Amino acid sequence: MRKVVLALVLIVTGCVSQTQPGDYIGDEFDQERAAKTRISLGLTYLKNGNYSQAKANLDQALQYAPRLADTHYSLAYYYQLVGETQRADESYSNALQLAPRNADIANSYGAFLCQLKRYEDANEYFESALNNRQYANAAETYENMALCAQEQGRTEAAVAYLQSALNHQPSRAKSLFLLTELYIDNAQWAKARASLRKYERVARVSAESLWLQVKVAEGLKDYHTAKGYGDMLMTMFPQSAQAKVYKEQKDNWVRPQIEVTRKKTSSKLNDLVNESETNHSEETQRDVAQSEMKEPKTEKAVETEDTSIESVRNQTVPLQDKPENTLSQKNPPFHIVQTKENLYRISLLYNLKMSTLQKWNQLDDSAVLKTGTRLWLVPPEQQHQ
Repeated sequence: MRKVVLALVLIVTGCVSQTQPGDYIGDEFDQERAAKTRISLGLTYLKNGNYSQAKANLDQALQYAPRLADTHYSLAYYYQLVGETQRADESYSNALQLAPRNADIANSYGAFLCQLKRYEDANEYFESALNNRQYANAAETYENMALCAQEQGRTEAAVAYLQSALNHQPSRAKSLFLLTELYIDNAQWAKARASLRKYERVARVSAESLWLQVKVAEGLKDYHTAKGYGDMLMTMFPQSAQAKVYKEQKDNWVRPQIEVTRKKTSSKLNDLVNESETNHSEETQRDVAQSEMKEPKTEKAVETEDTSIESVRNQTVPLQDKPENTLSQKNPPFHIVQTKENLYRISLLYNLKMSTLQKWNQLDDSAVLKTGTRLWLVPPEQQHQ
């Protein structure tokens, strides 16, 4: 079961000591400021997995400022992590009583209630967060509502919520990824492909995203492209769970293609034979049959249901191990990066491994290709020939 997003900001600070600087203003002890310092330390300890020190600092914050909503909010987060749901519920309620218009707390409480399968209560707090006009994280709340709806089997509602999240934040990668998964689960292949294209523009390549590419191509019956993405998955993320699944199932993307080829060729041959019989010409029938039997059975006989697939993807072939010191006769020496292109698309286009392109162009994993950039398709010793 997916975990719904918990919107609690972790403020990373320095070393811990019993007396924190900034707790005093002149000769007076600033309790609220000291409490916020302890909250920050407690959340830092939680992030690092030191739960005992986290609890000690949050308890100290509660002593300093029992009427501070953030203190109860942070304790709610702690109790939620350690599985004390009743205390977490009480702390969330206390926080909202002290700050009833705090949309972040309402959103997090809704996420917590959804995990407890209290869906109606969860939606009530989600709506409360969205009704706050000063709330800046509406996309996150809509995403939480989508995950909550998905847990209930309300697929259409989940899709609608994710679309609302993207209306507020069009480049939100997680919402695009989740939307693609929902489209795939419901065999809406064209929509899944469109959503996945948007995702790949804003997110880095991962085993998960390549696996979605494989599934979408398979759903569109474009087994050639599915195998290309699958081979890339095996090359870039060989130890991933997705690569292991693909390795076990990759024949599924080859055999259907062979079957379709056989059916197309057989159907065409039968049509010609029937036509010959109609004309009562045994000689013509024999000549046509012999001609058809000699015709090579190539991938041109394979047809896919969706003819709008990009020509670049249709021309791709599985990645192979090419010698890095030889220049392919088919490839030009360099490629000019076009709008919306990325490294793994280009690697598919020229049948080169992504790692090879990175090596030849001195790129690291975080490099972003800019439109108009010259990308070398040959090793360094051939780049100035």
